Amino acid sequence: MQSEQLLSMLGERLALSQAQMEQCSSLYNKCWAVLISDNKVPASLLQGDMSEDVWRACLLWLIKSLVCKAAPDSQQPLPGLPLGEMLNACKVNLVTFFKELPVVVNKLKPVVSEAMGGSEKSIETALQLREWQETLVSLQHISNKYKDLFWHMARSTGSSSSAKQPLMRAGWLAFLMIKAQLLPGFPDLVSCLELLVCVLNLLLASSAFTDNQLQALQSGIPSAIDPTGKFNTLKALSLEAKVDYVKTKVLMPQIEAHLRALLESGQFSWLPSPLPEGMIHPQAQKVDTCCGLYLECLGSGSKPDQMIELVLHLDQEYNRFYMTQGEIDERDFLLNDFGGLASPRAAAAAPPAAAAPAAMPAAAAAAHLHSSKPPLAPHAAHTR
Repeated sequence: MQSEQLLSMLGERLALSQAQMEQCSSLYNKCWAVLISDNKVPASLLQGDMSEDVWRACLLWLIKSLVCKAAPDSQQPLPGLPLGEMLNACKVNLVTFFKELPVVVNKLKPVVSEAMGGSEKSIETALQLREWQETLVSLQHISNKYKDLFWHMARSTGSSSSAKQPLMRAGWLAFLMIKAQLLPGFPDLVSCLELLVCVLNLLLASSAFTDNQLQALQSGIPSAIDPTGKFNTLKALSLEAKVDYVKTKVLMPQIEAHLRALLESGQFSWLPSPLPEGMIHPQAQKVDTCCGLYLECLGSGSKPDQMIELVLHLDQEYNRFYMTQGEIDERDFLLNDFGGLASPRAAAAAPPAAAAPAAMPAAAAAAHLHSSKPPLAPHAAHTR
């Protein structure tokens, strides 16, 4: 997509005024002239037109961010153009973008500073570059940890990976939605992991265990057995994730309430509404789940139609948030490895991957879940 089309998309999606559009176009053209006049290749991995695609993506997001911050409250642009959408339009990968962005910003400091009437030092702060880098690296770690813990949990309940595939996606979507509701825009890693453990515990709390499975869990994590001899699922997950069990236990009722609200908002024919309080686990004499939610469909994932309906509902809820308040489509972190975000740009040697996929429409998501493609393999173990 060419520069004129990108600027037009920016104006339409954000409902910019004529004055704001003129300001954006002027700043874009000045910045573009600086980049074009620089004979240095923007990055060793960028070749041909790819460099210009990355420049366009960087410029578009930089201008959007600075114009939005500079506008008075009465003229604030409408939300509705996340960074993920810009990258799709420019056909640029998330890793490539964030590797090149600091270099582009550094080159453009004088012209951007002059246009915005501020000091050069304030540009990185205004764009929150450090916060974005730290958050994205943390999100990759959280995604890896989620897959590790989920598949460990799946093996402990004896379910096949194909049966658990939709449930894994549902759990990740629920985590993203509750994170968006409870945590700030740039949450710390520990808070995210504590929330993640609580969401996983709500899935595990809906699982029924055979005696052999329960014995295996107890022998594997003996510290999760309480003084009465019960196996504490929340404590087990907290120990595995290396987070404070006391904190997750305090957080658990709040996360349960948010998950209940998400489930009830779907108005599923196969769930009572409202969901009963204080549900008792069928093995309550042997298992302490630290919550009052027991839904067999969440534990077994054995009813594909119900799981597909749940995934579609949660996907639509997240997409509504993403298109109005989000920047990065965090759904992609479940399926893709963005580990390159943690590496400096100069270390990159491989050519950039294809652009991150756009949000999956409801019909496509259903077809994907029904497809015969093999399910995701359990994620490789990571150092905790």
